Amino acid sequence: MKKMIRTILTMLVLIPFLLPMVANAGIMEKISNEKVLRVGVAPWKNFIQKNPKTGQYEGIIADDLRNFEKETGVKVEINETNWGGMIAGLQTGKWDAIMNGLGASVQRSLAVAFTEPYGYYAEAALVHSSDNVKSFADLDQDGNIIAIMGGTSAHSLWKDKFQKAKIQTFSDSTSAILEVIQGRAKAFMSDSLVNSFRAKERPELSLFIPENTVWFYQAHAVRYEDQDLKAFLDTYVRNMRVRGWYKELGEKWGMPVTWSTGN
Repeated sequence: MKKMIRTILTMLVLIPFLLPMVANAGIMEKISNEKVLRVGVAPWKNFIQKNPKTGQYEGIIADDLRNFEKETGVKVEINETNWGGMIAGLQTGKWDAIMNGLGASVQRSLAVAFTEPYGYYAEAALVHSSDNVKSFADLDQDGNIIAIMGGTSAHSLWKDKFQKAKIQTFSDSTSAILEVIQGRAKAFMSDSLVNSFRAKERPELSLFIPENTVWFYQAHAVRYEDQDLKAFLDTYVRNMRVRGWYKELGEKWGMPVTWSTGN
């Protein structure tokens, strides 16, 4: 009897520690049984955005999610949020993964676990198409003005790299880009994704990626305790990468060649 009582007391002590392990161990079992993956997204042009005429999501991520459904037999349940709510929604269980073109920064990795990369981007320059910019040295010349939005990652990266050119900060990108168009600034510095879209919209502008830039990658994100889901998504991304699927998506949606290849 005493032995049985000790066993019961031991189990009562362990239950609070065992329950989270049981709850977290079965996300892939749940997804496999229900054939549903709940995904958090925030609208982003050319990545995932609802077409107001058709009511359908369009973009790189939208196409990839449809391909994911075809390849895996798992239906994707899209939950639309904003950029500020994506990680919080994942952590509180509103969705199982973030599949939104999220940049896998070191800071974000404190809160979420990232999958294998499927896209790459760098800090880049938007220059006038008539300028013959071939290197960073062409930008960093006495008398050149470099337009940057103040307080951004681009500002943090480039403020110490330019030694001769003068950096001028702006509160909005429209004003900064106008300086380049009108020839008052040599370049506007931002990430290669956003600047490539702007270059396609304005033929008088071109994208230039300096040789001394910093590269980043895009990936899906899950909770750290859901390593089985991460392994599942990693396998999907690897398969699609070797098949050239992301290269195909990049070409369809006008991404720079480096988006699918990296540096």
